[in-house]
Amino acid sequence: MPEAFEIYFNFLNFLFGTAWLWLPIILAVVFFQSWMYYIQRFHWAGLDWILLEVKPPKEIESSPKNMEQIFAGLWGAYGTVGYKYEKYIKGISQDYFSFELVGINGEAHFYLRLQKKFRNLVEAQIYSQYPQAEIREVEDYVWKVPADLPNKNWNLWGCRLAMTAPGPYRSAYPIRTYVDLMDVNKTDEPFFDPLAGLMEVFGKLRQGEQVWLQILFRPTGDGWQKKSRAVADKLLGKKEKPKPETLFALDRRTWAESVYDVGYEMVTGKLAPERNKKDKKDEPPSLAMHLSPGEKSIIEAIEMKANKKGFESKINFVYIGRSNVFTMANVSATMGIIAQFANLNMNSLKPDGKMTTKAYYFFAKARKAFKQRTLMRMMRTRSFWEPGDILNIEELATLFHFPTVGVKSPMTPYMDTRKGGPPVDLPLE
Repeated sequence: MPEAFEIYFNFLNFLFGTAWLWLPIILAVVFFQSWMYYIQRFHWAGLDWILLEVKPPKEIESSPKNMEQIFAGLWGAYGTVGYKYEKYIKGISQDYFSFELVGINGEAHFYLRLQKKFRNLVEAQIYSQYPQAEIREVEDYVWKVPADLPNKNWNLWGCRLAMTAPGPYRSAYPIRTYVDLMDVNKTDEPFFDPLAGLMEVFGKLRQGEQVWLQILFRPTGDGWQKKSRAVADKLLGKKEKPKPETLFALDRRTWAESVYDVGYEMVTGKLAPERNKKDKKDEPPSLAMHLSPGEKSIIEAIEMKANKKGFESKINFVYIGRSNVFTMANVSATMGIIAQFANLNMNSLKPDGKMTTKAYYFFAKARKAFKQRTLMRMMRTRSFWEPGDILNIEELATLFHFPTVGVKSPMTPYMDTRKGGPPVDLPLE
């Protein structure tokens, strides 16, 4: 025991004696993280946000391809941070958007939350694909429910949806998109709208029930595409090209061989054997010939996803209802609709356990209430600080688009009349 105490005492002496080495590093890291936390939120609090509601035209006969072009246009917002000074001193971060599918008391709504400076950009992109749509600024719906949820009159269930693919880079694998549900080259075939079921769920909500599905996304660079192609190359079994040997490495290897040869001669009294480079057997550049059809389809899907622009994304879902009408059946129905976007051998969306409003065992009720209020605060602020999963424009268009003509839900808000511009020869005076 005294010996163990002495070892422990010596360790403490060493630890505190060298504090001048490691303590400044720890304090610098803590200061940097605290500084970035403060300045980013200070800058974010000063941003001017607005909420737009879109009422799409009723005769949309095309696929979500139109919405894909809108997301491609919004990628132009990439590059908000131009200098290190803006990022580390002013706290400026990449701008983002929130496109939201909301059902309130049996009515469906399409909301777009964005900074006011992007209003012209967003409206121009929507009108370019849906000229007959109506866009207007509205009051934010998130402030029309009590802030102290849950309480005796209201309850909620919610979660954040995350990708489920295995491996270090799960965003490389795509989810199921609208392209998988139709043949875009055959216009005579009916298109199965993946959001038709969601519109029906919205239409079945009773008074006092609400479903919020918020898709937050910000444009990102092309680094994710290189990572995705690296995943595809690994699955394909491609051999990495050997890097050319540097002059320093060549010199080091020569010296090592010379020392070995001298030592061998001194010990054995014989000359060191000559080094003959063995001829490498011809190896195939990849394992493509040995892959199964399923493995080939996975590689092809990864490469197809990487061919389109991508966004860091975060998806939040919450169901809110008065206590007398609250039912988990609406949660099950919504999650079932989200499950149709699953590619079982590639990727899917499921609730993130850390951000799901459920708790078990110790202090379960208090922990669950804390999660519910945390998620409700996130839904209200639409904050986006953490890294998100990568969704390309095709995947985003699948998750958020305006219902096509095949959607017959009576509570879907369509524009029943056409808007026309004034005659070109209309006198100004």
